[in-house]
Amino acid sequence: MKTDAKIGITLSGGGARGIAHIGVLQALEDAHLAPDVICGTSAGAIIVVLYAAGLSPAEIKSISEQSNIYKLFRLVLPKRGLSSQDYIYKQLKDLIPDNSFESLKKKFFVGVTNLNSGKHEIFDHGPLHELVIASSAIPGVFQPIEIDGHFYVDGGVMNNMPSEHIRQYSDFLIASNVVTKVEKSNSELAGLKSILARVFEISLWYRSRLNYEACDMIIEPLGLHNYHIFNFSKSNEIYELGYYAAMDQIERMQEQLT
Repeated sequence: MKTDAKIGITLSGGGARGIAHIGVLQALEDAHLAPDVICGTSAGAIIVVLYAAGLSPAEIKSISEQSNIYKLFRLVLPKRGLSSQDYIYKQLKDLIPDNSFESLKKKFFVGVTNLNSGKHEIFDHGPLHELVIASSAIPGVFQPIEIDGHFYVDGGVMNNMPSEHIRQYSDFLIASNVVTKVEKSNSELAGLKSILARVFEISLWYRSRLNYEACDMIIEPLGLHNYHIFNFSKSNEIYELGYYAAMDQIERMQEQLT
């Protein structure tokens, strides 16, 4: 194997389905193919920044299981969103005390959406905690995050799988996508809630596949459509789907790196 090859990975958003990313990282670690350059959006950003800080996939999995997810949705007066992200922010500060990209052990990029300019932006410098929180600020659910006079929200609004930017830093680039799309019957689209959820799902799926051509390998765990984005109680099942989806591709990856 080319020991000097730099492996990159980009992780999509997807709420609770993002736990599958932890399984993907564990599979890569088990195969001694740990990525050197990483990029994350939304849930993917929260998971992968911990990995970039030096936490193992097993430690990140433990943190995801111990965290009380309902604290993430502590309601505040809905000025621009329904909820603040104070709980996530506090956890990031506890786990990564130094609020800078330079403190991380791996090269890390995060994707966000600039509400003021209407552009997707990728950062590898600046206030680390705030940018990761901004990347996961789902519009209408979480408040936008103000950084240097601009309001930022979830990077998945415009690009749920940023890969083209880190292509230049990677010899072999992996995309871990936890947003899947399956056909729905008319009975499953009977109410306004189900229709809006379906529109969001299709849109997110499309924005996850925009830059697939920049990647050398795509990992899309099968069965994730059975878990909605707030299905945190099924974390072990979601984790295993990610792990085995990655393990299925390890041999092909090793051949391409030989």
